[in-house]
Amino acid sequence: MECREMVVLIHECLDGETDELANQSLLNHMKTCSSCRQHMHELQRVIAFVQSASHIHVSPDFTARVLAKLPAPTKKNLFSSWLRNHPFLTAAAVFFVLMAGSLSANWFDRNDILQVSSANMDKLKIDRERNFVVVPEGTSIDGDLVVRNGDVEVQGEVRGNVVAIEGKVFVASTAQVVGNTESIEAIVDWIWYEVKNIGNDLLPIMR
Repeated sequence: MECREMVVLIHECLDGETDELANQSLLNHMKTCSSCRQHMHELQRVIAFVQSASHIHVSPDFTARVLAKLPAPTKKNLFSSWLRNHPFLTAAAVFFVLMAGSLSANWFDRNDILQVSSANMDKLKIDRERNFVVVPEGTSIDGDLVVRNGDVEVQGEVRGNVVAIEGKVFVASTAQVVGNTESIEAIVDWIWYEVKNIGNDLLPIMR
């Protein structure tokens, strides 16, 4: 047998996986091959060292003493370690920063033209000169009513949310609003409003 095959046989022999015939073949080969004999001897020394080292015991404070002698981590290393240990929070923070930047640009780039978003536009009274939108008494609006750059007065019923961006929401005593009413007049409120909308859109997908 070649030395390459014998090396495999040496490892199997040391693991106790060979039979008597294989052991005898290995012994016969090592009588004439000094290289395999040396390889076998080195492996036996390693095994003996590992077995003797398993009985070594260290003091209970060994780990603490070793760590105390290590150089203190810098703030940069601590921050990098925190990022690696919290990948979800890191991704969420990056997403929020990018989204906030995009929404901020959108806030400042908007014009002053009255914009109305509703599924029942024909039921609304829209005064574009005064930038005023009215839900007339006796009228029922399905879904959300969102008005940009103007005020909203609800006299009838809105089966959803009423939102005025850069404006105010007025609700008459006879009115009914199934959802929430929001007046957004600051950029922080605008960002929070958009974040909530994104969250509401994602919830059905994540379920």
